[in-house]
Amino acid sequence: MRVCERSQVYARPLIPLLLALMAGIVGLWLPNFSGTFLVVAVVLLFSVLFVSKRQKVYLLPLFLFFILGYLSLQSWTSPRLPANYVSRFVDDRPWHIIGTLDSHPEQFPDRTRFILKAESLARKGVFYKVSGAVRVTIREPVAGLRLGDRVACLARLKEIRNFNNPGGFDYRRYLAFRGIHASASVSRESFVIRLHPAKICGFRQAIDRSRQAVSGLIDRATSTPEDPKTGSTGQPAQRAQPAQRDARGVIKALLIGDRSEVSREIRDVFNRIGTAHLLAISGLHIGIVATLAFLGFRFVLARSQRVLLAAWPAKGAALLSLFPVLFYGFLAGMSPATQRAVIMVMVFLMALLFERERDTINTLTLAALVILIICPTALFEISFQLSFTAVFAILYMLKHFPFVVGLRGGPPTVYKRLVLFLLVSAAAILGTFPITLYYFNQTSLIGILTNCFMVPVIGFLVVPAGLLAVLFLPISATIALWIMKGATVILEGGMGLAIFFSKWPFAAVRTVTPTLIEIGLYYALAWVLFNFRQTRRAMPLVIGLAIVALADVGYWVSERYGRRELRMTVIDVGQGSSALMELPGGPCVLVDGGGFYDNRFDVGARVVGPFLWKRKIATVEILVLSHPDSDHLNGLLSIARHFNVREVWMNQEHPDTEPYRDFLQIISEKNIRVVGLKDLVKSRMINGVRFQVLYPPPDFLERKAEDGWRTKNNNSLVLKVSFQDISFILPGDIEAEAENELTSLACTALKSNVLLVPHHGGQNSSTHEFLKCVAPDIGAISSGWKNIFGFPHQKTLKRYQAQGCQIFRTDRHGAITITTDGTHLTVKPFLL
Repeated sequence: MRVCERSQVYARPLIPLLLALMAGIVGLWLPNFSGTFLVVAVVLLFSVLFVSKRQKVYLLPLFLFFILGYLSLQSWTSPRLPANYVSRFVDDRPWHIIGTLDSHPEQFPDRTRFILKAESLARKGVFYKVSGAVRVTIREPVAGLRLGDRVACLARLKEIRNFNNPGGFDYRRYLAFRGIHASASVSRESFVIRLHPAKICGFRQAIDRSRQAVSGLIDRATSTPEDPKTGSTGQPAQRAQPAQRDARGVIKALLIGDRSEVSREIRDVFNRIGTAHLLAISGLHIGIVATLAFLGFRFVLARSQRVLLAAWPAKGAALLSLFPVLFYGFLAGMSPATQRAVIMVMVFLMALLFERERDTINTLTLAALVILIICPTALFEISFQLSFTAVFAILYMLKHFPFVVGLRGGPPTVYKRLVLFLLVSAAAILGTFPITLYYFNQTSLIGILTNCFMVPVIGFLVVPAGLLAVLFLPISATIALWIMKGATVILEGGMGLAIFFSKWPFAAVRTVTPTLIEIGLYYALAWVLFNFRQTRRAMPLVIGLAIVALADVGYWVSERYGRRELRMTVIDVGQGSSALMELPGGPCVLVDGGGFYDNRFDVGARVVGPFLWKRKIATVEILVLSHPDSDHLNGLLSIARHFNVREVWMNQEHPDTEPYRDFLQIISEKNIRVVGLKDLVKSRMINGVRFQVLYPPPDFLERKAEDGWRTKNNNSLVLKVSFQDISFILPGDIEAEAENELTSLACTALKSNVLLVPHHGGQNSSTHEFLKCVAPDIGAISSGWKNIFGFPHQKTLKRYQAQGCQIFRTDRHGAITITTDGTHLTVKPFLL
């Protein structure tokens, strides 16, 4: 009884301290942070804990941990960079850079990426000694580079910029938290020279060699005898079949933390069936290794009478299990996510050593405290949030659900183990449910089922077998190869099962993004419901939370379907164009989707889609493709695939390109109605908003052979959107020839208040006659920051200035939101 009481006393202080530390870290990111907020937050935290738990919670430790959290993030958010820091030399021009690889190179089919610890910069005979890290991207695959290599390269130093849209991913902060404040782009492999091989310490060198050896072993295990090729180790390897290539990428991700060979299709498969967490080495993988090692060591130690008498089988096993955990962590590359998982598992093992194993919640809290004190930025990492939330949900269920406590008691049976496994899977999925929606906008409806198959296959068969092969590699390469082949065979079977499940039409659903308030409501309501009998005044709490939830629903219903204004947002998609029209009453029209020419970065999935989901938009009634160039088309593929789309408007000029063929295939698979130019001649009225297609002429395809200037740009749909007294022109990428024809055909119809500047502000567009016909008050230019085309051109800007038109640019202002009630216009740029 006294031991139990002592454990409870031990548990009490840590959770409030963790909350205070987290509040301090988060507090720095809140707007208008001040000393008043600090005092109010600490007092509120103290009051809640004191009233709800009826425990003694001392204010001074909470205050100190709050301040610790706040100050610990200062060096990350406002770093004091030295005068010779490499980011101070960013000018988007070529530099000769010398430095040392500070990360394992990430290999992709079309590029290589790594972190370079810069030493010097040179240009035109001028030499600078510098410091700091640069994220280098070589636009070709490069073999042979290793961690610690000293290299020289000719690269453009670039500022790290975000896609500046409301609620968008903060890529600059993401890299800043990793100590990276500049990027560099190398156009070809020949511009990179390896000066010296890696000079790293013996232990780090041994780990790096081990990773290379394991990578080579996996390559050989997933190959066929035909058609030899060069593997990652420089040794002759064989060509792998598609299933083997997929298995190779996954098993490298599981054993050495290299996910560069995991294809996008396989990632989508694991996402759809709710097992994406298996592809990233996390607490699950480290925990399984620790569990198997602990059981094995305990079995061996229990054979010794002396160890039994000393009551040390469990303690000794916990101590010895630290070594396999560290070995696996280093083999996996010790990424930040792996480091956190190793720390968490090691804290649990130490709890066994110090007989605190029953105090699991407190042990988890201690692990979180250790990680956040060492690296406060971990709080903003997806892996940290998912790992600790999932483990907490599992532990909470195991300790507080009477049904589960009953299952854990008594002799174990197959039925009990199966039910417990299902409940653990359900707890992890439900515990992380809102976080998953927040980051991925997708939830698997079969996750509980698929985890029952995939976790044992990968966690208890593939990973242990792979690690066993690694252990045999120094002893016998042949035995190691056959064990690894066995692991890949098992993995191929599991992946076949995963692909089968992913093809179920109801396997997963896409959802809008929950707000932070909604996430808080979810957890608060879950806690109240699960503790309903133990909590006094539970019903008033439920009613209060229900009122807040109804208010939230009412707000979004009003925001989405109750608006009476027309709102156009020119989305920041870099060098491309995408504009969202939100009509009165809720219907949405998306004009173009942005995109990159090499389709390396999916603008639709990474920028436009998240922007829509954060606005609670899951249905886009109409997609408009002005013309099928990549910077307008490619982003629409993801939107057509993942959103409810009813119609696609386009000129039906069919280029022979892969993105366009994919777009047509998606349209066909989803039975989306295609509206061609002949059906767009007549204007259409939607909720009081008139849509008119002014250009090109219906017979432009027949006249294309005669008129050499009828390019894809000049064949763009020119859309006029009118709402009462206010109108918008969205002209795609038309140039001077098309503008001249358009003004001769419909000069009067062109007059509008707002113009989405044609062809991103290129000098061959926006002619004087065209601007005279449109006579815009506001011009919005969609272009990328310091793009290679020089858009917008100064001559073009001067023409708008002479017209008296106010210009807004996505490269400087971010997303541009223009709202009208039919009489007045308001413009709100994201960046002021």
